[in-house]
Amino acid sequence: LGTPGDPREQRELLAESRQHGDILQGDFADSYANLTRKTLLLLRWARACCAAAPFLLKADDDVFVNVPAVATYLATWRGAPARLYLGRVHWSVAPNRDPRSRHYVAEE
Repeated sequence: LGTPGDPREQRELLAESRQHGDILQGDFADSYANLTRKTLLLLRWARACCAAAPFLLKADDDVFVNVPAVATYLATWRGAPARLYLGRVHWSVAPNRDPRSRHYVAEE
């Protein structure tokens, strides 16, 4: 996750991280606009700390993943392929240029 705007929340996150050791935090604001940064942070961490893992599953908190079904599907692969990406592909979709939208994508 990113850094919360509230210093009290950051102290609570640090305490939880010390207690459980399961928080990965980047030095950027925790916001929807920074989801790409969060994903890149995860990928860097996985490469550094889980290099031997044959697969990596990334999902948001508002997404349901049928983990047993995914595991069954992945078990059919003979070793992890060098490049495999599973997900939903949106074909012929233009970027959302409405700055009021949660899904806004800037021109630059």
